[in-house]
Amino acid sequence: MTKSKLTTLTEQKNAAQLATLSRESVKWLMGKISNIKKTSNIASSISREEDRFTARGKFMRGGLYYFYYDPKTKSDLPYYDRFPLVLILEKYPDGFLGLNLHYLPLNYRIVFLAKLMQFASYTEDHEIKRLRVTYDILAASKRMKEFKPCIKQYLHGHVRSKILAVHPDEWDVAAFLPVQQFKKANAAKVWKESMEEIRNS
Repeated sequence: MTKSKLTTLTEQKNAAQLATLSRESVKWLMGKISNIKKTSNIASSISREEDRFTARGKFMRGGLYYFYYDPKTKSDLPYYDRFPLVLILEKYPDGFLGLNLHYLPLNYRIVFLAKLMQFASYTEDHEIKRLRVTYDILAASKRMKEFKPCIKQYLHGHVRSKILAVHPDEWDVAAFLPVQQFKKANAAKVWKESMEEIRNS
């Protein structure tokens, strides 16, 4: 099976021994991703990597996931993301609450992710397992205003694919990949309105 751009870039980053979210890593990633000319096939290639599949409803709070989504209220929404990148905050019987990082411009995504790393939970081998962060923590923080345009609620019945796990050592690469699939508005409009919401909060 052909590896996705997410897997390939992560392997290259690890081979280069770049620290996650370090200034050197960010500069390296920006250089790599700026050379990507065709982004339309990246999402579909990620969705074909079977080792990423997570059973619906079995994903972990504080984990990062991709999936295809068709909102129940899409006719009433000004725009929406068909292929969100979501950090799970809360789980419900019929769905979940999460942060879709795609609602932030690329440079703001990586800054916000760096802030979120203070909530990281580690394994015995000192590897990141998940983020122990909740909606209440974000809402109470003056430093986390970036969360406001990202907070979204999703229904299991409107997920249109397998849930695709993003491994912790891939989080920075995933945050940079331009795989958002906004409908009813282009990315520039979405990001402009997101920044306005952050500034006015």
